[in-house]
Amino acid sequence: MQTKIVTIGITGGIGSGKSLVSTILATYGIPVYDTDKRAKALYDTDAELRAEVIKLFGPELYATSDGRLDRPRLASIIFSDTTALEQINALVHPAVRRDFSYWREELIRRGVCVCAIESALLVGGVLERMVDGVLVVMADDEVRIRRAMHRDATAEEAIRARIRSQMSQADMTCSATWIIDNNDGQPLLPQIEALPFIH
Repeated sequence: MQTKIVTIGITGGIGSGKSLVSTILATYGIPVYDTDKRAKALYDTDAELRAEVIKLFGPELYATSDGRLDRPRLASIIFSDTTALEQINALVHPAVRRDFSYWREELIRRGVCVCAIESALLVGGVLERMVDGVLVVMADDEVRIRRAMHRDATAEEAIRARIRSQMSQADMTCSATWIIDNNDGQPLLPQIEALPFIH
């Protein structure tokens, strides 16, 4: 029975295009675990995580009409307070790692040979030790800001604050096994098709 699966870590800062790269990889048949999407779900479905968030920030974070997490309220807290960001990360990251491990074990049982995990917080964390190689998606800051403002309908300063709260691209590339240049005018497909795990 298969016991190993090659795991690719996909990372990059806000607006770099890592989700687009993940979507393209999925079209090549590579399952991709999206940590952001799963974390959002786990805030509402993981009872242990929910209890810890309430303990830390109070029940008002779940005082919505459907009893789900008040995401804008949480974002306004953590992106203006580095201590709060560290505290929430210390809660959600273990929940995501557990969920990812279950997901990957199921792929192994199904005989899948390659999978990927997308995370802005891959480098320097426990997740980096769970992958076999790191794919960093990069773009110039001004390109990233423009994309993120358009995508999220968010003010420029809010995007710049998020960039400041993330690891720099230079630091990410120190851990890169592969780098994708996703600046305007740089074709993505040839870069992706050149990756050794595609074929």
